[in-house]
Amino acid sequence: MKTAALDDWLDAWGYLQDAGNLHRPDKISRNHPYAREIQDLLDPDGDIQARAVFDVGGVPTVCFLAKDRRTDKAAILNGIRERIWNQSLISIVLVVDWDTACALPVSTPAVEAVVLTRQEAGVLTPFSSADVQSGTVFADRPEWFSTENRVDQVLLRSLKVMVDVLQKQGLTKTDAQLLMAQVMFVSYLEHRGIIGDQYRSDHQVGQLSALVESKNLAGIIKLLRQLKKDFNGDLLEPGERLDQFWSSLVPATFESLLGFLRRDDLESGQRSLWHYDFRFIPVELISGIYESFLSENKREVGAFYTPRHLAMLAVDLAFQDSTDLLNESIYDGACGSGILLTTAFRRLIGHAQGRRGGPLSFSERVELLERSIFGSDLNLSACRVTAFSLYLSVLEGLAPADLAALAAEGKAKLPRLVGKNLRGGEIDGDFFDKSNPRASRPSCTIFLSNPPWVEPPKTVNLSSDTWACTNGVDLPRRQTAAAFVFRAKDCLVPTGRVCFILPVSLLAAPSSKTFVRDLLARYRVEKLINFGDIRKLLFFSARQPTLVMVATSRPADQFTPARNEKIDYWAPKADVSLAFGRLTIHDADRSDIRAQSLSYSNELLTTLFWGNSHDVAMIGQQRLKGTLGVLLKREDWSSMKGFHVQDSSVEKPVSSAPLAGLDFLDAKSFSSFGSILTPETIKPFPSEKWPTVARISLAMLKACQVPKVVFTDGMDPDRRVCAAYSSARFCFTSSMGVLTAPASEAKLLRFIAFYLQSDLARYFLLMTAYQVAFERERVSLSDLKALPFVAPDKHRDPKHATAIIEKLAYLLSAIEAMPSILHENLYAGKRQEAESLLADYFELTPLQCARIQEISSLVINSVQPGTISGLNTALHRRPTKEEVRQYGVTLCYELREWQKASGGIGSVESELVFNASGARGPIGVVRMTPSADARSQVETAESNLAVKALLDELRDNDLLPASWGESLYVMGDIIIRHGNSIYLLKPFISRFWMTGSAQRDAERIVRYARGMENK
Repeated sequence: MKTAALDDWLDAWGYLQDAGNLHRPDKISRNHPYAREIQDLLDPDGDIQARAVFDVGGVPTVCFLAKDRRTDKAAILNGIRERIWNQSLISIVLVVDWDTACALPVSTPAVEAVVLTRQEAGVLTPFSSADVQSGTVFADRPEWFSTENRVDQVLLRSLKVMVDVLQKQGLTKTDAQLLMAQVMFVSYLEHRGIIGDQYRSDHQVGQLSALVESKNLAGIIKLLRQLKKDFNGDLLEPGERLDQFWSSLVPATFESLLGFLRRDDLESGQRSLWHYDFRFIPVELISGIYESFLSENKREVGAFYTPRHLAMLAVDLAFQDSTDLLNESIYDGACGSGILLTTAFRRLIGHAQGRRGGPLSFSERVELLERSIFGSDLNLSACRVTAFSLYLSVLEGLAPADLAALAAEGKAKLPRLVGKNLRGGEIDGDFFDKSNPRASRPSCTIFLSNPPWVEPPKTVNLSSDTWACTNGVDLPRRQTAAAFVFRAKDCLVPTGRVCFILPVSLLAAPSSKTFVRDLLARYRVEKLINFGDIRKLLFFSARQPTLVMVATSRPADQFTPARNEKIDYWAPKADVSLAFGRLTIHDADRSDIRAQSLSYSNELLTTLFWGNSHDVAMIGQQRLKGTLGVLLKREDWSSMKGFHVQDSSVEKPVSSAPLAGLDFLDAKSFSSFGSILTPETIKPFPSEKWPTVARISLAMLKACQVPKVVFTDGMDPDRRVCAAYSSARFCFTSSMGVLTAPASEAKLLRFIAFYLQSDLARYFLLMTAYQVAFERERVSLSDLKALPFVAPDKHRDPKHATAIIEKLAYLLSAIEAMPSILHENLYAGKRQEAESLLADYFELTPLQCARIQEISSLVINSVQPGTISGLNTALHRRPTKEEVRQYGVTLCYELREWQKASGGIGSVESELVFNASGARGPIGVVRMTPSADARSQVETAESNLAVKALLDELRDNDLLPASWGESLYVMGDIIIRHGNSIYLLKPFISRFWMTGSAQRDAERIVRYARGMENK
């Protein structure tokens, strides 16, 4: 097939318009993070011979093949797909001819191809650039992108089986890990052809798989010793230890090992449809090996392996402002599997080769490694895995014949890293030990790390605790990661920078306020990227979400942030782009936070995650009127938790007899319709089950017998507080809490109970409560006390406020008086009226009500999806025409308010154009033009042709910017000025067309326009 035919398809699908992401055989940037993999795909003499590769956010995603005699044969085409599969990058293969194209997935072999004709190809059709970049192709065909069929997952499953087998044969877990690392390294050398027939003939050694099949222990040991002699390295242990390793294996173990080398699926016991090939083993696989080898108590160890795309991002950020990458000294004090160090080293090699215009030799790579890369870890085995992945990086891309020749001359020895560049073990690898040379003689220019996220129990004292105590450092919840952040400064040269992967709680939790203040006194924080919404997708087994922090050392004479110092805060949301191994952010997810403001209140990190400056202002204004906490300080008002059945700090439990005369409400049985408690949930106190309890206070006994608002720690699945009013006499455990008041305040308590489970409270809690926004669906008493609330006697209009309370209390008590079987329907019928009364009490504006409603209906049920397929929520759907119109009205209103504040006149005409339903990767374009009319006008149109015309106009004038970076793809959300108009381009999904989006966009447009005026 000629190039013209491919270009015809590429043009029809829109790929030529994104030429910066399209790679051809003669146009491969040496600085691309995946330059080696792309080159292998496009090599005209290679096994794949792709004609073009398209990357999305720097990640190779689509591979274009020509239909010819090779690809026309199913067996050969499957072999090509298998080779691509081993790279663990490409997701889609497109085989094109003059008139037809065939689309196939990479990770799922047994899927029928999709055949398209040339007439079916368009810029908004399946498999177009828009379809791929937007992730629509994933939404349509999720079965094509099965993560469990990826090469890393297949290999990891077999490795886990092998480690289990070796442990059952008496090897320690550490020795089992090392043995399998040896096997993989030798397999890599054999698959690459570095150990070929000539090498085996010269040294009279056998092939590993043949030696294992024949159970030739002497031959295996001879091979490993010869490799140790020729290649050195930390994985090839010599001497008696090596003999003990292999001599202890029984025949059945050799059978399992042979299956591994034959690339069987050891978990299922079957031959895999496709086989892994160690020539193309991806770096994140090495990290995955480490993760799979960790002990079962990950929560105590605090180690979670770093996903490949997160590692790429961290390295991008760490290197972003470097003036000379090849003079950087990079240190990771908790290197784990070494994915961060390996990713950084590969980037250094690519940069050096790009600068030179040619490849580095083996010796030059070794020299670069020894002077640039340093790490330490308490786990010595982890350091060996780090050495393994760094060795692969040294060998990657070098010609096997050249390496074989060097080995024959004794010049291919890999450097000894463990004990030198890499320090491992409980003493040498302890980052906080006094003997750590990186801290005693600071020479590090970049500290790059994902430290352990450990909050140890009281009975355990870690070296991080000792260091913190010695140095007078306060660690929130004794979090080890906090100690790493502060200790890292001792390792840095004065101009050094840090890039940390941390738990969000370290900066955003209420108990971290002092830490944030101390952090900002030591560092100038440049960027925070909060991955709270993709916690379950990024670190599935981690309880806490992830945050990336980039900072530089604050000068010694500066102790607090400067007044104008700002932090770039990014809050990316869950996106189908994760299916392609990329992290996506939109400009709408970015905020500037004044460092001084963050030092005063770290709650900003929670509010600005889903909110904007309008939300910050609204919450602040409401709190100025009062909070529930202030109300609860009044005489005879109280708040408390229930009794503890057991408490390890209590030596002598007390009799539960004082509770026996009360009924009991079990948190597990709590049930209500709205704020009306279901009476059947109150049961007799279980005296026989609990003859004693930890303690009973008089205050708690009183709370059990007065009118109260009762609530559980856990929330409803839709993140509503489980709260209800009751005047009944009952007790409850510490899983529940109460707000109590005198009997004369019963109506106000009813009102508060409704407030706690209202849409307004859902909004406030998502914006202010750390746990609700980022971790578990739980609410604490302190979260509730911080909720805005003004007592009726302190209200701007006390009479009106009291009337609202009376009306809502009457409405709720009338429902409660009816048979409980009717409560659900009656409450549902009156809920909207009750919500309106609440809005009236809080004096909310129509715009604020709209904002609260969209948070409740669109955002809250879409927070932290558990799977990528779970992204099919209201927040990610196509917005309705009414939502688009309301967005336009709000945008014009906000712009007019800004205009009036600046003394301007006239209005703004807004034209909103968006793709028709069914278009792939739909976008919306807003064009705003000044008008002399007194009233703003909003026009909307659904037209693919109109969108294309606007984009073509902007593209023809070179006004469409390129994506940022190589890992974090900044899609859409672009502001452009052209002629007398300002354009705003955004993906056409609901989360970008809300009232809050219009408020944020108006501010961004004003700042953009003012910036243009100042140029």
